[in-house]
Amino acid sequence: MGVPLALLPLLLLVETCIPATWGLRCVHCERAGRCRVEECAPGQDLCRSTALLVWEEGEELEVVETGCAHSEKTNRTMSYRTGMQVITLTEAVCGSDLCNRPSPARAPKFPRSRRYLECVSCASSDLSCERGWDRSLQCRHPREQCLDVVTHRSPEERPGDERHSRGCGNLPGCPGPTGFHNNHTFHFLRCCNTTKCNGGPVPELQNMPLNGLQCYSCEGNSTHGCSSEETSLTACRGPMNQCLEATGTDGLGNPRYTVRGCAAPSWCQSLHVAEAYSLTHLNVSCCTGNGCNHPTQDGQPHMGGAPRPGPAHFSLTVTLLMTARLWGGTLLWT
Repeated sequence: MGVPLALLPLLLLVETCIPATWGLRCVHCERAGRCRVEECAPGQDLCRSTALLVWEEGEELEVVETGCAHSEKTNRTMSYRTGMQVITLTEAVCGSDLCNRPSPARAPKFPRSRRYLECVSCASSDLSCERGWDRSLQCRHPREQCLDVVTHRSPEERPGDERHSRGCGNLPGCPGPTGFHNNHTFHFLRCCNTTKCNGGPVPELQNMPLNGLQCYSCEGNSTHGCSSEETSLTACRGPMNQCLEATGTDGLGNPRYTVRGCAAPSWCQSLHVAEAYSLTHLNVSCCTGNGCNHPTQDGQPHMGGAPRPGPAHFSLTVTLLMTARLWGGTLLWT
């Protein structure tokens, strides 16, 4: 059971007097401001602080969550425009006990420091990307690049999802392009570092050139989603030039959830797959021959594909959909 944010300093004082016995301890704060100290599960070797800031015509709203994170998490940022709003997502990680304890309460403040790279910005939440209504956005940090983020999930399309987002940021997988696709999903990230270099037509899978590889495609377990009847070959496109197979435990605790499809090399490590599909205890393998990720064959494992236990908390790359609804009072979380 959580405690009010105001009582967190006292709780931390008590906790720090108790000798460390097991794993890393992090502060876990929910959106409502209720906080507690949690011991991280094996494989969760970092504490995280995730902040979402919405700015609109001088009004600002900030939401912060903290907790444990898996060992491959990295610091990341992304900002983009939707309608009259500027959305900024920031996640920071650290590796010592209680290092993510919240700062004293303060009013959120949209960064107005020195401006850096200028990028094109739009979002699917207001259809500005689809209609070509690009606007300009000044990056606020020197390491940020211009980003083009695509997240398509089918056949169950969800209204309001951020299928396309363009803006500034510093995300894993940059410099890109990198991505994954099969018959159900298309994830794509492109990064560049010159003025408005992320402009032009919105990336669509069907517009990317075939690369000559065919891989098996499915999402689910052996009885539903990845049964022999539901697994089929798909033609790979663009930079997705390896066949991927990933297995892990899904968010409902079901083991042996499987994902197969075409992947860029960086997806052959576990970070992107874990975050895109909220999988834990993950094992990822990639191979380069046609149909080499067939369910009955053993693909050649990538060096970065060892099992990585621990939940995937927050992916800026694939949870941008939540920000379009925040101003209306609803914050979605994967």
